[in-house]
Amino acid sequence: MILVDTNAWVSHARAKDTRLAAMLEQNRVVTADVVLGELMLGSGLPPALVRDLALLPRLPSPSAAQTRAYIERYRRTFRAFGVGWADAQIILTAADSGALLYSSDGAVRTVWRRLGFRLA
Repeated sequence: MILVDTNAWVSHARAKDTRLAAMLEQNRVVTADVVLGELMLGSGLPPALVRDLALLPRLPSPSAAQTRAYIERYRRTFRAFGVGWADAQIILTAADSGALLYSSDGAVRTVWRRLGFRLA
């Protein structure tokens, strides 16, 4: 189970990501509401692609309170690398679900590894 973040989808739409394509073919990719929301609001992806991504299995979303608590617990790590609210929700969603994370965002990748998780 691999949660693909917003940046990875945008990168894939610009230039095919063969690793992501292989993970899709193997039915290993899942999504989350925060990723779909970001893609809907300004990713520049074709609406049909966003609709297709919404058909992927979806991980449960953390509440705002859960996200705030997670940020507070790892405040230094989140602040040190400048990740935002949506990134924190993506990280928490993957962590809580036991999913691997696939991202093309250097800050997200670094925070994920600093929290002790393995990237996809």
